Amino acid sequence: MACPLTRLGSVSLLLMALLGCDANNKEPEHQALVLPKHLNTPHVSDQVTAAGLVLALWDDGGGCKLQVGKAKATIWMKPMASCYFMKSPGSSQVQVYQHNKTTSIVAVVGTPVKGQRCGQEVQGLVLKNGTATPSAYVMQGSVHCADQGLQNFQYDLFAK
Repeated sequence: MACPLTRLGSVSLLLMALLGCDANNKEPEHQALVLPKHLNTPHVSDQVTAAGLVLALWDDGGGCKLQVGKAKATIWMKPMASCYFMKSPGSSQVQVYQHNKTTSIVAVVGTPVKGQRCGQEVQGLVLKNGTATPSAYVMQGSVHCADQGLQNFQYDLFAK
């Protein structure tokens, strides 16, 4: 009989600890929440290797900068940071569209909105002859997420 009483006493102590000792005190505790600081220093938001080029996207003061290889990041993209390379659906691999024999295209999603790695602007990067050139065309007006990829006809728009 001592065991059930001991268990009952343990459960009662546990409930008192979880609910608090003063049941009449209905006021919520006010405690300042510590919010994480936004990184004010430039930092890499995504990096991939495509068409033999090592590409990195930098969040630099809210803007999205492209770094090709070991050179300094100097190419500004139109989507705002944080920006990410578009991935093949269901994969962690970058989605590379082969436009023709010499030209590949990857897409960068940015200008963040709801969800993780989602944005309302997508810009292409045309990879040709060892160089990366941002497309003149920028998709706007709908939400795209980096892990959902794009359709081939969307990549064709970047090649023009």
